Amino acid sequence: SITNYWIKKFWILFYDCVVGCMTQLYKNAFFRGGDVVSLYSPDAQHCQMTCTFHPRCLFFSFLPASSTNDIHKRFGCFLKESTTGILPRAPKAGAISGHSLKHCGHYISACHPDTYKGIDMRGTNFNVSKVRSVEECQKRCTNNIHCHFFTYATQTFPSAEFRNNCLLKSSPRGTPTSIKLLDNVVSGFSLKPCARSEIGCHMDIFQHRAFSDEDVASVVAPDAFVCRTICTYHPNCLFFTFYTNTSNVESQRNVCFLKTSKSGTPSSSTPQENALSGYSLLTCKRTLPGTELCHSKIYSGVDFGGELLNVTFVKGVDICQEACTKMTRCQFFTYSSLPGDCQGEKCKCSLKLSLDGSPTTITFGTQGSSGYSLRLCKTGEDSVCTTKSKTRIVGGTNSSWGEWPWQVSLQMTMTSQSHMCGGSIIGHQWVLTAAHCFDGLSWPDVWHIYGGILNLSEITKKTPFSKVKEIIIHQQYRMSEAGHDIALVKLEAPLNYTATQKPICLPSKDDVNTVYTNCWISGWGFTKEKGEIQNTLQKANIPLITNKECQTRYKNHKISSEMICAGYEEGGTDACKGDSGGPLVCKHEGIWHLVGITSWGEGCARREQPGVYTKVAEYVDWISEKTQGGSEHSPMRSPA
Repeated sequence: SITNYWIKKFWILFYDCVVGCMTQLYKNAFFRGGDVVSLYSPDAQHCQMTCTFHPRCLFFSFLPASSTNDIHKRFGCFLKESTTGILPRAPKAGAISGHSLKHCGHYISACHPDTYKGIDMRGTNFNVSKVRSVEECQKRCTNNIHCHFFTYATQTFPSAEFRNNCLLKSSPRGTPTSIKLLDNVVSGFSLKPCARSEIGCHMDIFQHRAFSDEDVASVVAPDAFVCRTICTYHPNCLFFTFYTNTSNVESQRNVCFLKTSKSGTPSSSTPQENALSGYSLLTCKRTLPGTELCHSKIYSGVDFGGELLNVTFVKGVDICQEACTKMTRCQFFTYSSLPGDCQGEKCKCSLKLSLDGSPTTITFGTQGSSGYSLRLCKTGEDSVCTTKSKTRIVGGTNSSWGEWPWQVSLQMTMTSQSHMCGGSIIGHQWVLTAAHCFDGLSWPDVWHIYGGILNLSEITKKTPFSKVKEIIIHQQYRMSEAGHDIALVKLEAPLNYTATQKPICLPSKDDVNTVYTNCWISGWGFTKEKGEIQNTLQKANIPLITNKECQTRYKNHKISSEMICAGYEEGGTDACKGDSGGPLVCKHEGIWHLVGITSWGEGCARREQPGVYTKVAEYVDWISEKTQGGSEHSPMRSPA
């Protein structure tokens, strides 16, 4: 009938399918069905942010106070999903609907600085104090470890005894348990996710230690770094303990325990083999991890368990990860290289999801590789230094071919040729390294630069190399421990970029306060203090620590703002002789950045003796100044 035709036509017009980034909001519309969870938000933007960070939410609908007479539905934020990727939109006066921003790169942020007049965001009131302004109240919330949001009673509040009261509040989800209209009050959220907290943070990861106190949740994770990121974005996690796959207790293997305490810090820690513990990074006075719940590492020999969404056959684990990223509901994947799971050059790619966004199980020793969707990553696809690469070394492992394509070997040729230092390609004609590599050896003609190699034994008289045209040592350099340990090497001829030889992005000056959580060192250096140069390029995942913490470990040295430190408190993983000048790289917003240059340390991988690196972000202007004179061969800049 004509009536049925128009009904069908109406619903077709109001269907939405999730494809890529969709930022538009739909006024006077409400998504039908697909309910995941409902909560309260002060506005549609906060509701959208909540949807973006929820592991399953694809759509949301928000009801402002003016859109409903039901006081229990006012300020309602309804998070939704769909197995088909589409949901119908029905007319609803005053309602606002939209999409998750999971695929929207730089739109993704957990920071919500707005304040709201005339509403009381309710939760557990755990602190009341007198303040002079709403700004002061928000600051108190930001600097209280447990505060999620607040309400401030203004000077015009009817009851004089409550005027200028600042109520700090919390809730299990970190969002209000209800929102009521109330004159003469202002409510808002903590600015911890906006890098405004003055509490400070601990970036150490403690090996063989288990924290006590209350567990707020537990999730399955492949390593402590993923565990820490999950803790950082969980509303009530202040610190964590992660048990590796070698834990003696089978039920604890690869389990990340998210923890809290009344004091905000662990009441105690106990020695525990195969355990790693650390803190949430939420209170760091820096931008939150560029990962924004983005885990880019691929785990070889590992199978992630979960609900199967789809199976496809692709050529390579990177393509499998791309397939997962493009499928909006996919959270993680496993790529199997078993002969029975391959069809010619293409192998089985299993796309998966779970209720909490983490694998339900993790199995080691398989012939598969697993990883996460990059849907929450802030990518910069247009930059040549946005390498597609997969994710010195004491405590490290062998690298694979092309894994670190910016890594070069600086070899000295005075008597016999030998590897001396590492370095990083930053442009067609430029390599960045440490100044101390040239102590007493600053003549360009005695150096050969080898790029695109994995094993030093591959180098023969026929192996191509670059000759050095000029060595530029920082004008303030005196010795590595005193700082400014940085040098530029200009090559005689420009390099050709290939899959195994291409540049690493430099950070921008604005990145000096960025918190990096996925960092690696690489080099051919010693694997112990009294060792020897390694044939195969070594790599190691390593946590950064604050300069304040680093300074306590090196009381006889000045750890300046031009330095950055990295290492485990227990030692065991570090750069060593022969790694000098090599890269400390971190993946940030989907891009590998050259964060540090291997400089110095006390011994190699000693307990409480982290490695010290030259902080590249502090020298971006110097690098730019020295490399001027031909834009086609300039260093690669990070996309703005």
